Amino acid sequence: MTTPLRITVSLADERDRARVYAIRHQVYAKELRQHAENATGLLIDKLDDFNVYLVAKRSDEVVGFVSITPPNAHGYSLDKYFSRRGLPVIFDQRLYEVRLLTVTANHRGAPVALLLMYAALRYVEAAGARTIVAIGRREVLPMYRRAGLKPLGLRVESGEVTYELMVANVQDLLDRLATFDDALKRLERQVDWRLNIAPFRRETACYHGGEFFKAIGDDFATLERKDAVINADVLDAWFDPAPSVVTKLAEYLPFALKTSPPTNCDGMRRAIAHVRRVPVDSVLPGAGSSDLIFAGLRHWVRPRSRVLILDPMYGEYAHVLEKVIGARVDRLTLSRTRSYDVNLAELSARVRRGYDWVVLVNPNSPTGRHTPRLQLESTLSEATGTRWWIDETYVDYAGSDESLETVAAASTNVVICKSMSKVYALSGARAAYLCGPASMVDELKSVCPPWSVSLPGQIAACEALKSTDYYRARWKETGALREELREDLEELGWDVVPGCANFLLCHLPASAPDAKTLAARARSFGLFVRDVANMGTSIDARALSVAVKDRRTNRAMVAILRGPVLQNLTDLGALEEPRSSEGIPLCFESSIDCSAPRSRDSFSP
Repeated sequence: MTTPLRITVSLADERDRARVYAIRHQVYAKELRQHAENATGLLIDKLDDFNVYLVAKRSDEVVGFVSITPPNAHGYSLDKYFSRRGLPVIFDQRLYEVRLLTVTANHRGAPVALLLMYAALRYVEAAGARTIVAIGRREVLPMYRRAGLKPLGLRVESGEVTYELMVANVQDLLDRLATFDDALKRLERQVDWRLNIAPFRRETACYHGGEFFKAIGDDFATLERKDAVINADVLDAWFDPAPSVVTKLAEYLPFALKTSPPTNCDGMRRAIAHVRRVPVDSVLPGAGSSDLIFAGLRHWVRPRSRVLILDPMYGEYAHVLEKVIGARVDRLTLSRTRSYDVNLAELSARVRRGYDWVVLVNPNSPTGRHTPRLQLESTLSEATGTRWWIDETYVDYAGSDESLETVAAASTNVVICKSMSKVYALSGARAAYLCGPASMVDELKSVCPPWSVSLPGQIAACEALKSTDYYRARWKETGALREELREDLEELGWDVVPGCANFLLCHLPASAPDAKTLAARARSFGLFVRDVANMGTSIDARALSVAVKDRRTNRAMVAILRGPVLQNLTDLGALEEPRSSEGIPLCFESSIDCSAPRSRDSFSP
């Protein structure tokens, strides 16, 4: 059987452009009759002086192309048909027009169109585009809508074709790609990618929430805007650090900012060991749990390692294990009908199959469910041949006596990861630590950089550990606030998972749009909640996470959800479209014959 020729995608050279102009004449003059035929057999316009063409070729034959018009002094093709006045588009140096997606007749059943659309998106992203405008055929508008392009209700007839003006935010289109890794893998196997401005694969970091900083401004020039948003899409503590923490940092801030910290965080290690009643040699500080996750798992886990994780679970673990390390990862699926509780009998049975590592978050995120210490300790004792990484970032909300740190320190195979962000209100300080066997800690310490925690972070951590009574009162108060918020959200018709941490996992009713749609609507009212569909394969598109705030803020949050957001859910639901099976934005003006039947494996729109 003959292997199909790979498709080459590249920028067009002068020879390619000559062929492009000939294909344009064939399609747009002869087929679509948008232009008069001419004796040269070429179709060229004034925009071609600065347009960029991306071409797809097989055996050096151009089989498709797409044109990109960058910002310029002469305008865009849309200017021929529409007045800029009143358009919801900013005409600046970050606006790009993508047009003339064309595939030759003999190749319209191959993935040529899809590759060109993806290539155009990658090109404009690399060029710094913020917004794409496109003129799409009316016949394929449902596909464009599913892809994320927004029709503006402005139409124009050209030849025998009716087009509609559309617009899209580049970042929104890129965000959609993140969930379609399998489709991109299939495409990658079929392409010889020579588009040097951008690699084929766009490396995607794990999403952590934090969209609210877009409203505040991540250059920190307008920090006063913090009071105008509710940042419930991150799980930071609603309360302030202990007063003694704030006082000490304020008193010594100039010194703390200009001075190098203790190299190995030794004072912080001693403070942690004293409060947690573990040996100092069992403690390794880090700049937040992410620092330790990347350092520890990348050091201990290999591509050949077999790892078991929970599903759903904090997404950074799957990202590091699968995307960064490339380990063989299996999932223990948690059932919504069981409130996402871990079935320890099933966990033990799976571990007996022979895993190198088991990674758990307890209490789990995003579910908020907790497996009691004694039950989990019994499971650990039965699996001494497997290494365990247990993230206890939220365990103090369940009770400080629920931590397995002393068990880990006395073991040979258990590591506890503890962030001080969520329970000590130190998210900005980036202070965390691992607790485990001294031999494993010493091994990892040798590959960790010095000064991993800043001096303000070390000072804050040490002072916070002295303020046990203050924090225990806040943890107890968090529980009361969480239950009040849960009752209020359930009154909205939401199915709320009872949790024990400082957040709630909520499922929207079937009659409502998905979590992404609701979150987008809430953002327009200054409320940021988190769509958690990317935190596991077992969680649906109507699941979102809401952080617990102080009582006044919780009430304001519910009022926004009950009022303007929910009042518009019906309208938003009408806009919701199912995604294309391939998952690639179908977002550019096309001259492809969309009326022809497609095979199941066809990539063409």
